[in-house]
Amino acid sequence: MPPVPLTLSQSLPFPSAARSYPLPVTAEQLALVMPTPRPGAAAVILFDETLRMLTLGADSAQTSRVDKGYLPQVSGGDLQAISPAVIPDACAYLQTRLLVVYDLTQQRHQMHMAARKMDETPVGARWLSVEPRRIAVLIRDLKNYLNTGSVDFRLRVLDLSGPKAKTVGEREMGHDGGFVWDAGAGVLVLRKDNEVQVHGPALDGPLDHPLARALAVLLAGSGGLRLDELRLHPTQPLAVFTVAGLPSSDKDKDRDVSGVWRATWDDQEATLTPLVKLSPLERVELGEFSPEGGWLTYLQTEPGPSRLYAQQVLGTPGPLHALGAVEDAENLLWTRAPLALAAVMPRKQLITRWDFGRASGP
Repeated sequence: MPPVPLTLSQSLPFPSAARSYPLPVTAEQLALVMPTPRPGAAAVILFDETLRMLTLGADSAQTSRVDKGYLPQVSGGDLQAISPAVIPDACAYLQTRLLVVYDLTQQRHQMHMAARKMDETPVGARWLSVEPRRIAVLIRDLKNYLNTGSVDFRLRVLDLSGPKAKTVGEREMGHDGGFVWDAGAGVLVLRKDNEVQVHGPALDGPLDHPLARALAVLLAGSGGLRLDELRLHPTQPLAVFTVAGLPSSDKDKDRDVSGVWRATWDDQEATLTPLVKLSPLERVELGEFSPEGGWLTYLQTEPGPSRLYAQQVLGTPGPLHALGAVEDAENLLWTRAPLALAAVMPRKQLITRWDFGRASGP
């Protein structure tokens, strides 16, 4: 039997107190916040069409200009950061129909068309692999919306190794958007209609993958329980996922596996480890893996107020740490060297930073 996991209420206080200090730009100026691999720094795009480094120190933050006017009319597009920051010394984001990778060393951007047609809009992107440089993009297609009121979704894998993006694979995902997916370590995992599938870059059919087999066994006979959230490590065979819902019959109550789980795998088999037990009233959203140290954040969204947790999940799982209540977790990002987590809150004109360099290992 797997070990009995802890509950959220059994979490430990974080070893060091969070520090809060002013955000050096106003909410009216800030267009986008992005993670970068640079030590202690994020990247921001301002509405004056400058790209700046946002250096997050222990007691204060400051900005320094990297480029100006490198992408015209940046304020006219719908911007979305792409996390985590896995490309060396670069940041990446979606802008309306474009996918942009900015090289911080060369101060040069590479723009790719993520959408093929005017009706298409990329609404999310996850790095599938670093080498080769491939990314999975979720596309929303409105071509049938005026006639039928339906919205089409598809997943598309792009290879960004050359000057122009090349489509590696594509998969239609239907109209309802009722699916869960993520990409990393060379695979794409999705849950649709309670079936969990693992795909390669070509998206040409489910693989007979150890992770898919292990999840099928875990969820078999669990009735109303389902895979609810999913996060794949960008470079290692590691996934964290949540199982939510209620068992649909009395005989399934003994197989209540709801909670946060970790999966690791090799070529032959996958190992599932329970991390946190969740009650039927609790729901968490999974954050990003830290760039070093193997940490992952959980944001408890139900019941409110939202509270933030972190746990080391690489290797031997560490204790669950409570970071506290967070009013605005939209711009939550990791920085490295030293390892820290920052919540950038434009509406409050504030940055809250947790120093993970002082947190003990597992």
